[in-house]
Amino acid sequence: MFFLFIQKVNGQDNFLIHQEIPDDVLYVPTKKVRMYDKKNIEHLSIENIISDSSIEFESNNEEALVITKGEDQVFWVKLRFDNQLFKNDRWIFEIPDSHVGEIQAFIHVPGDTIMKMEKAGYYHTFKSRDYKHKNIIFPLDHQNTQNADEIDVYLRYDSPFQNVLFYKLSKTNAFLRYSNTEYLLLGLNYGILICLILTGVLLYLTIQDKSLGFLIFFLFGSIAVGLTEDNLASEYLFHNYPYLNFILLKYSAAISMFSIVLMATQFLGIRKENFRVYLLIIGIASLNALYFLVFKSLNDNIWKLPTFLIPFLLIFGYIFTHRNQKKNQVRYFLIGYLVILTGLVFQTLRSYNIFISDNIFVVYSYNMGLLITGLFMTLSQTERYKILKEEKDEAQQELIKDLKIRERIIEDKVEERTEKIKSQSIIIENKNKELGWVNDELNKQRIQIQNLNKQLKTENEKLHEDVEHLETARVLMQEVTFEEFEGMFPTDESCYEYLEEIKWKNGFSCRKCEHTDFAVGTGNNARRCKSCNYNESVTTGTLFHRLHFPIKKAFYMVFIVFSKKGDISSTKLSETLDMRQNTCWKFSKKINEAMLRKSEVLGSDDALRKQGWEALILT
Repeated sequence: MFFLFIQKVNGQDNFLIHQEIPDDVLYVPTKKVRMYDKKNIEHLSIENIISDSSIEFESNNEEALVITKGEDQVFWVKLRFDNQLFKNDRWIFEIPDSHVGEIQAFIHVPGDTIMKMEKAGYYHTFKSRDYKHKNIIFPLDHQNTQNADEIDVYLRYDSPFQNVLFYKLSKTNAFLRYSNTEYLLLGLNYGILICLILTGVLLYLTIQDKSLGFLIFFLFGSIAVGLTEDNLASEYLFHNYPYLNFILLKYSAAISMFSIVLMATQFLGIRKENFRVYLLIIGIASLNALYFLVFKSLNDNIWKLPTFLIPFLLIFGYIFTHRNQKKNQVRYFLIGYLVILTGLVFQTLRSYNIFISDNIFVVYSYNMGLLITGLFMTLSQTERYKILKEEKDEAQQELIKDLKIRERIIEDKVEERTEKIKSQSIIIENKNKELGWVNDELNKQRIQIQNLNKQLKTENEKLHEDVEHLETARVLMQEVTFEEFEGMFPTDESCYEYLEEIKWKNGFSCRKCEHTDFAVGTGNNARRCKSCNYNESVTTGTLFHRLHFPIKKAFYMVFIVFSKKGDISSTKLSETLDMRQNTCWKFSKKINEAMLRKSEVLGSDDALRKQGWEALILT
């Protein structure tokens, strides 16, 4: 089925626009027309249309004609104008809906000349147009029409798309003015979006936030939709490859829908907070995209799907139900999302022919929503980066403040130590003087000592017996108390220092790589290998490794058990050291095992006794 149409201009029965209209730009009203069942109309030429008296164009009285039926539909549109309007000024005829496969424009002077003015659309490369503008335009002030009273404009449509029959007449100066302004504003729009993308990329490289990836995807989707709606892709990107315009037109709306859904769910944290709602939103959006891309043709649009608005309304409801929890986030996101939602509602209403308006805010409401949302989302991420930077700076200031305090403490200690060294040097000087006097006294006493040596020799045997008796008493714990032992090892640190001296008396050697260079390690008196970075505790490889009670008491327990040759109960050790009996039993068992192994290595228990309890330390 093919269609024949006529346009009724300004409601005049003779289809004339009168000269007295003073406006610089005229919007030609579109009236709905009756459809005719004419076969093979696609093969009719302009000459056939004009000369065939059986072809009649029928006008109607309803506004807003939208062509939605079939694919590769061919139809003709006829408009008649009073030529007096064009004799005084130069006018441009404009077809704002440039989403057509092919449109051919002709000017006809009734009874005389037929002029072919333009042939354009997605079936042709952009450079083949005579008048290179994003919309399809041609002049109405041709020299061959100067003497005519009326002129007819014929438009032949051959298009697989949904088309809105809507036209504009503009004086040349007015057309240039608003056309330049329109290109300027569109360039500003895409420039802002590109700057937002660059900002998002820089922020992503800085803070590695996953939501920034979705924001960048959303901004690219916004550019794709804008290039499709404005038809700038066919002019600047794909002017030699018309087929790519079909691809962008087909997929850009679906990409934009998905980018909005993914960005909103990620930004609002819906997946983490309510996974079921997240699955519902993503599921419906995926079904919409799948159904549209697989089953719908170019003549359809995604806005007309009955379920299209559901994911966006769910997100909108989620924002309001969680606005108290996400107050700081929503204040940036809500404004842009409301504009997007308004634009989506307008697009949906327009796709159902419920609300069609040529108002620029209605036509570009969706594009403005994309731009505003991208701007506010980028601002929110920028503020987030600012907050992170401020927190980092604050942490650095705290660290610097702490370092200054530590530096001051160190300086005070150095100063205190310096004063102490000075006072000790004075003491040493005094002691040296005393030593000089003592040396003199010693020389005097040397002679007396020589005289006493003989006497001492006779008493030596008796003294030796007394010493053996004293050693035996101390070994058997007859005289040594915990207080006396504590005098030798007053603190845990003194025990660690003693342990360090015994363990590494022959020099440090790394247990892993045998490297001998070391630095101060982590832990009490630990050493860290400079080659492999292995940190070795001072207790590693000793009887005190993995000790779970104070090492000072462990030293004393080794001394007691060794002195008693293991013949002491855990109960007695518990009372002496004020420790749990089970702990004393476990460690005394470990000491006895060490004594047994050491006796076997040395050959006898007597040999171990001669070396003393210190021989048990290194295992």
